[in-house]
Amino acid sequence: MKLLSYLHNPIRKRKPESENICQYKVRQTKNQRTIEINCSQCSHNSTLNDPVCLEMIFNIILTEPISNRLILSHLYERDYEGKELATLYELAKLGDTLANYNNVRVTCNCSHREHADCLHHRKELVNNIISCSKSEPTASYKLLKKSDIEMMKIPDHQECPGCIANYHSIIREMQDIASELNIDITCESVCDNDIDPDKDDSIGSIGSNDNDRIEYDYDKQIKPHVRPAFSSSRIYTEPPENTQFMECYDVRNNDGRMLQISIYEMTDRPEKLYMAIPLEYNLKHEDLGLIERVRKKLIRFRPDNMNFADPVNSREYIRRIGKQMLEEDSNVHGITLNPLEMRTYSDILAKYTTGLGILEDVLSDPKITDVYVNAPADINPVHVVVDGDECITNIFLSQDDLDSMVSRFRAISGRPFGEATPILEMELPEFGVRVSVIGDPLSANGLAYAFRKHARTPWTLPKLINTGSISPLTAGLLSFLMDGEASILVAGDVGAGKTSLLSAMMMEIPQKYRILTIEDTREIPIEELQQLGWKIQGMNSRSSILNTSIEVSPDVALRAALRLGNSSLVIGEVRGPEVKVLYEAMQVGTAGNSVLGTIHGASTRAVYERIVHTLGVPPASFKSTDAVVVCTNTRVGGGMSKKRRLTQISEVTTAWDEDADPEEIFTEIMRYSAADDSLIPTDILDRGQSQLIEKIARKWGISIDEASLNIRIRARIKQKIAHAGSLDSRLVEADMVSKANNIFWLYMDMEKNSPHGPDYERVYDKWNSWFDNFTSTRIQEE
Repeated sequence: MKLLSYLHNPIRKRKPESENICQYKVRQTKNQRTIEINCSQCSHNSTLNDPVCLEMIFNIILTEPISNRLILSHLYERDYEGKELATLYELAKLGDTLANYNNVRVTCNCSHREHADCLHHRKELVNNIISCSKSEPTASYKLLKKSDIEMMKIPDHQECPGCIANYHSIIREMQDIASELNIDITCESVCDNDIDPDKDDSIGSIGSNDNDRIEYDYDKQIKPHVRPAFSSSRIYTEPPENTQFMECYDVRNNDGRMLQISIYEMTDRPEKLYMAIPLEYNLKHEDLGLIERVRKKLIRFRPDNMNFADPVNSREYIRRIGKQMLEEDSNVHGITLNPLEMRTYSDILAKYTTGLGILEDVLSDPKITDVYVNAPADINPVHVVVDGDECITNIFLSQDDLDSMVSRFRAISGRPFGEATPILEMELPEFGVRVSVIGDPLSANGLAYAFRKHARTPWTLPKLINTGSISPLTAGLLSFLMDGEASILVAGDVGAGKTSLLSAMMMEIPQKYRILTIEDTREIPIEELQQLGWKIQGMNSRSSILNTSIEVSPDVALRAALRLGNSSLVIGEVRGPEVKVLYEAMQVGTAGNSVLGTIHGASTRAVYERIVHTLGVPPASFKSTDAVVVCTNTRVGGGMSKKRRLTQISEVTTAWDEDADPEEIFTEIMRYSAADDSLIPTDILDRGQSQLIEKIARKWGISIDEASLNIRIRARIKQKIAHAGSLDSRLVEADMVSKANNIFWLYMDMEKNSPHGPDYERVYDKWNSWFDNFTSTRIQEE
């Protein structure tokens, strides 16, 4: 009976409809059409929960052709698209269609004396449903969808069959209209729970009084993407229904700006959701208004002599000037900011003027290794790789963001980008990332980006032990091979950790030896290694993709490196005609102490076939390679998560001819065991039958047994450091590992001068004592 009472209560005067449509504009891009409603001067709440605002929104979206996106523009802007915008269109269509029944005949021409009362009550009911559908469409929709038509008859009143049939026909038509709409309404309060027969409520009175209003939370049920007005990137702040919470953590950048991260597991597919909530998406309105006012002033205030192509200097300038303007504006408007807020807000200003916007926050997360932006970016969420897992995010970048970013990247790099050259590759050292951009015509749907993060500090073998990539014995073997000046190729697919392993292996080259590096895209942490004491000279070569004439080709860079004296040579990536020059130098011994390089290939066979058959290196020259190390993104246990693992270490044997099968060319020293999720030694390592280890032993003047013991002592050292690093992560960083390596080499040199030869156990005991003293002293000092 609640519904019956609800339908027949007298009409209460509803809020008056606004005669003017809110100010709005329509923007058309390649991928979408956007309606932007200006709510900055609105006297109402500027939300879907405000009946007047909702009715005004319906009027606008019915006036304009179908759009892909609706924006309510205020200090916080709310973006509706996809399913949410479709729901708004369906709700608007309900009121628009039901309006056709405004003057419908609800009775027949009967002669009953009650005819006037029938006409009044039935007309009242129909008009209430129509009126409600404009500003409270869910109530009207649910009444039509769920109401029993018999409950809508007039109580205690005789009606003629003709009137009843005519009236029922009209109600059924309206119900059919509601049924045809694709509206997903989950709130049950309108029809079932909140209608009080003792209150003077009716459909026509919904929204006239906040206390009497039927509760349906439009803002909660029809969720928008939210963003500050100064950011065109948008996020959704509540996880979707098909997710389950896993973990959360905070990320703080150097300026104190906090980023809230939550990880959710999708319940309907094997994927995870990475949700980032930047600080500026939760600020008070007065602070948000302060930042927006200062941002507009900063845009107008730009000195002629400022080079904004220099991101570091321009960012510091904006931060400094922004802080001054924040102080001035906050004083004028009576806003009190503490020092942390002042520093944080000035950093936000720099982030949205000369920085990367919300991408900066994502890139500041140390767990993230890659960020992908697929075209068209305004309808595809940003993807990230977190600890080897690919995740979707709650972040959507706008076309404006993408266009401004590529313009800035073009200015910083000095490289061309456009239809003639639709590829741009460059480094952003201040963020520690390598950026790749593709555009039209290569990417027909718009700009696409890939950000590959470099490690903030060089990788080390103990750190790789703690990530599970290698075992302690693997670390000992790699350390031995690098100390023994072996020439090694590190193979693997994209993102398999080749460069990380290469950097860690370089730290096992004694600091007394010189190193030359050649890269087309800088990834090796040269400056960091130089600061730690290594003698490194870096060289840049022409990109393999962008064949510009202003850069030196890789083969010319390699020939120049060979003339710079005896050095260990590190090639960032082996992939072009320079390989022939490299192997020629290796074969005649002019390449220096050792040669290291990375190469794309999932196995030793793939490496051999690429170098010999694809790149044209003679098979006899390939014998100059001592070993191939294979890295793989492994799905451990068949799960969806990918982990970086070293899966093979193979030496290149010498007793084969040009017609030999690749299987005869390589001999495995260590191979991956899926059961152990680790590299395990093969028989040739256990039995001391490795030709490569024997070659290094002969060069050092030691026996194969002593070489094996040397490897295992190094393994114990790496394991000791890794264990300490599991308790204090700083102990596996490059500065600590470089000290530990230097002490080991120092004690080894002392033992070599011993009359009875080196005692490796004594070396380990001395090193172990030093390490324990060093770490305990460090802890006491802190």
